[in-house]
Amino acid sequence: MANLVSPRLPFDPADNELLALDFALILELSPCAALAYNRSNDLIVSVNKKLQELSAFEPSALTGKSLSTLVSLRLDTNPTGKEARPIQLKTASGSKLQANLQIRSLSQTNQIVVLLFTPPTPPTEPDPQELSYAFFDTLLGVLTQDSSEAALSAAAGILHGAVRAQAAAAYLVNKPENQLVRARLTTDLQSAQFPEKLALEEPPPLQPVIWNSNHTPTSALEELALVKGFHYVVVLPLTRQNELLGNLIAAGFGSPPDEDSLRKLTLLAACAASTLHHLARIESAQQTVRRARQVVQIEHAISDNMEEGLIILTPDLRVAEMNPSAEMMLGYAGSEVFLQKAEMVLIGNETLSSLYKSAQQGISTKAVNNLRLNTRTGKSFLAQILCIPIMTEGKLSSIVLLMRDLSQSEQIRAHNQQLEQRAFLGEVSAIFAHEVKNPIYSIRAGLQYMGMTTKPGDPHYDLVSRLQNDCLRLSHLVDSTLNFSKPMEYHLQPVDLAEMLPNILERWAPRLTRLNIKYNFDANPPHPMVEADPRALEQVFVNLVSNAAQAMEKTGGTLNLRVINGPEHLVPPQYDVIVADSGPGIPDDIKERIFEPFVTTNTTGTGLGLAITKRIVSAHKGTINLESYPGGTMFHVFLPKAE
Repeated sequence: MANLVSPRLPFDPADNELLALDFALILELSPCAALAYNRSNDLIVSVNKKLQELSAFEPSALTGKSLSTLVSLRLDTNPTGKEARPIQLKTASGSKLQANLQIRSLSQTNQIVVLLFTPPTPPTEPDPQELSYAFFDTLLGVLTQDSSEAALSAAAGILHGAVRAQAAAAYLVNKPENQLVRARLTTDLQSAQFPEKLALEEPPPLQPVIWNSNHTPTSALEELALVKGFHYVVVLPLTRQNELLGNLIAAGFGSPPDEDSLRKLTLLAACAASTLHHLARIESAQQTVRRARQVVQIEHAISDNMEEGLIILTPDLRVAEMNPSAEMMLGYAGSEVFLQKAEMVLIGNETLSSLYKSAQQGISTKAVNNLRLNTRTGKSFLAQILCIPIMTEGKLSSIVLLMRDLSQSEQIRAHNQQLEQRAFLGEVSAIFAHEVKNPIYSIRAGLQYMGMTTKPGDPHYDLVSRLQNDCLRLSHLVDSTLNFSKPMEYHLQPVDLAEMLPNILERWAPRLTRLNIKYNFDANPPHPMVEADPRALEQVFVNLVSNAAQAMEKTGGTLNLRVINGPEHLVPPQYDVIVADSGPGIPDDIKERIFEPFVTTNTTGTGLGLAITKRIVSAHKGTINLESYPGGTMFHVFLPKAE
């Protein structure tokens, strides 16, 4: 954002009347014809009486006019300092006068300059004029300062030299404490001779005050001067529109300043007060800009990180801005749709014109009834839009659209509903399994009795045997269902996998040998320790070994158990327990759902073994996954290492 006012210009160009008054006071001090000129807009700001007399122009004929009104040729108005150059000056009668021109700067940006016109022949008595020039230059030094401290230092220095003082200081008004506080100066003017703070009189004096030792002191400052032996004290109030901004103070020996010196010092105080006033306005403007930038930064941070899509429209319904969430929802970049019509970007199953019309009338509206919007690719999604008009001084300045994607909410709601249904189904399954368990045992006992009384040659012998096997399978399914549905408590302790896994293989050795399955075990490191519940962890690997044996029961094969260190990126460090078989593999359509309840490749299995296995591994803060292909299956069980 560009600065509206140069921070080094002590005058505010918007304050025209005060600006002309300031320059008029300065120009009248000039011993020759002079004018103040604004180079940026080619306007004469003010002229003094000597120039009016020289050119015979009235002030209204020059003030606010172009410089060409007074000067014949187009001039280079860059400051020339004390260097003079000859020019021709126009008069009101139409004649032209020869004159020498000097250009002095009134600001460090050279925006405001003073043009000084002198006769071609040098004056016969230059000394008073040179003194006036010197004082005029010192005033310019006050006006061109870029900080209050520098301006006060320059003004106090001029006062110190003008009255030949022993000490000088500058004070600023502190309204909350009703005091005058001594300002820090950049030059050594013996300011410490004066106190840090002075009481602010009510009402404060707004005219210069000169006290000498022949008079009775009437203030704390005059009493201090008398104690220190000073012969006089000069107090110059720094006022702006009858408001006291501070004081310039000087004290010394000898005679106090005369009337002529006092007039110059009054002008010095006016220049210093004007500079302080405008510097304060510039500082206030800069603080306002900084606060505005902070507000903009906060607004951008909120806009960029909010989940809702934000779209800002102009009053004529064109896209002015989009936040990242809106870009992701619609598939457009903000730069692509800048100043595009809203109807070309927000396309849905219902027209949004009614929303826009309400917003243009200053009415906020909300669309929630199955409003579907289309993305850039044509894909639609369920959305909710809040349309907010932004009014400035009773006029519509912009329209804010807040857009929420409801499709994700719908997915979450459906997923939660599915989880609730599964939880309810689990409770029903547990109750059902518990209720049918006793009837199954009764049927099984009856079939066992019938089997004992039926001989192999009996025509019902095969039927009874088949029903007994079905009862066993049903009993096993009921037990698995109850085990899966009931909560489990684990008691963790250090477990050496190099002991547990060989013991499991040893118990399964007779069956594996009968099925022509070769088995191997390997551990590296030799004693991998994990924190686990021994019985629960044993159930995990028994289930995996059982599944591998069932996969190879018809053809035989090889079963390998191996323990290695897991990948280094895993936190905390883990072991990778690999259970691999050379069976036919798991079909792709089942592979992704293999750990879900009741999913199995075995016609006689319950489909709960791997679901229980995954739940136990997860409870031990581990993970399980598989790799399967025609000719083999490999389960990876990752378990955190014991500390």
